[in-house]
Amino acid sequence: MSGTKENLPAIIPVSGMTSEFGMEWDSSLIPVGPNYTAIEATIYECLHVGCNSIWIIANDDIAPLIRKRIGEYATDIRSLEQASFKQFGGEHHKEVPIYYVPIHPKHRAKVDNYAWSAIYGANVAFWIMRSFSRWTTPAAYYVSFPMGMLDPKELLKHRAKVQKKKTFYFSHDGKTVRDGHPISFVMEPDEWRRAKHTITTNSSMWRAPAEGEIPTELLPPEERLISLRYELEDVFGDGPTDNDQEINLFYDLTTWDGYVKFISSELGSRTKRPGKNVMYRRGKINDG
Repeated sequence: MSGTKENLPAIIPVSGMTSEFGMEWDSSLIPVGPNYTAIEATIYECLHVGCNSIWIIANDDIAPLIRKRIGEYATDIRSLEQASFKQFGGEHHKEVPIYYVPIHPKHRAKVDNYAWSAIYGANVAFWIMRSFSRWTTPAAYYVSFPMGMLDPKELLKHRAKVQKKKTFYFSHDGKTVRDGHPISFVMEPDEWRRAKHTITTNSSMWRAPAEGEIPTELLPPEERLISLRYELEDVFGDGPTDNDQEINLFYDLTTWDGYVKFISSELGSRTKRPGKNVMYRRGKINDG
């Protein structure tokens, strides 16, 4: 899965996500500001760190509503800033496409824990982009979680570090996704392989047979599909620990208490929907 350093896809895992909200709609659509949802804030974050495509991993039961809300493209933040110094600046805006990827049916109820959404999404992005050209093959993937709220302005300061395409973790109070917190990170191919191996080698329903034979004996119920119950820390916990970046602001929205803390915080009070030239719906500019 090696590739060009010119391409950094954003992987936004939605399928398999859990929270305390229990609403009829997906938790990624909870409001974090007026006319502004958690998954839209995640996309806005990805635009700040320089991702040039966005891949939302969501199954067909929730993807249509998310797609209707978000649309099919957004605008790179840096191109907006640079265009403000140019004549006919709108012509210099860089559009960022948004793709929607369902988990493959053969993986469902077998390996599709929440971490698998990120792993599977990176794999789909790799093969699709590689089919275009080896020059568009990604060298790394930026994984961002809808239920982890960060300050995009703070992340903009670390854009150059993210763009180095090395496995890299944002941390808050010394905690990262390795500890189960939904905080964004960059995943290289080696870390992708390690995380995938962690899931696939613990996903069997059958006892390993003797060499050359086919499996015939089911494992005890408590030993079947173990990785299906894995949390983020079970999959990403053994990732490298030598490239963390501490950030000041992070809120875990998977719990009601975390959501209340965000809404009542200084970041919550200034979280507003981006302008009309950033977020779109089906080719139409959203109301700001």
